Amino acid sequence: MRTYRAGTAVLTALLLVLAVSGSASATTREILIERPMLVAQRGTLTFNAGMLIFTCSASFSKRLITGQLIPVNTLLTKLGRMRAGQITECPYPAELLNLPLALGMGMPGPLPESWDLRFLSSNLATGAMNFGILDFQVRIVLPGTAGCLYRGTLLGTLSADGRVLTYAGSLPLAAGFGCPLAMPINGTFTDEPAITYSLLT
Repeated sequence: MRTYRAGTAVLTALLLVLAVSGSASATTREILIERPMLVAQRGTLTFNAGMLIFTCSASFSKRLITGQLIPVNTLLTKLGRMRAGQITECPYPAELLNLPLALGMGMPGPLPESWDLRFLSSNLATGAMNFGILDFQVRIVLPGTAGCLYRGTLLGTLSADGRVLTYAGSLPLAAGFGCPLAMPINGTFTDEPAITYSLLT
């Protein structure tokens, strides 16, 4: 129970920080995701562990809220949720925690907000949308460690055509001895099929 409460407190504090930092650029009143409901995304994640910089392949499946107007009455409006994912072809052992490897193998966790896709802000000039994956959890066995757990919100941008995803952020260390205190992560992914969406003012 103590671990759950601590995780909830950390997540709540993170949501407040993101809400304050994103308020100036939130210009969208409603979001419409026309299709599809289920999307696969494939690409690479690059991890920066100080002297070690390495790239891994990764894939995700996500379920989106489609066919209805999503009012942006608060920041961090829910757009959907990651439902499955895995890291492959990595020079160091790495895994996503509390996220099923494939659809039908369970639900994400451990918190109700874990692996949620939340709207952060939009760029009406380019049509791009900024979002966050809440409580992104990755464990990496770096040299000289028994494993390093990084946990936090991974920030991303979806292109106007709904096809290209880019990630850039830094997750704090949640558990592990002899591990870097933060893990910068960058990524580029392709949505299959592309997401058809509109940002409405």
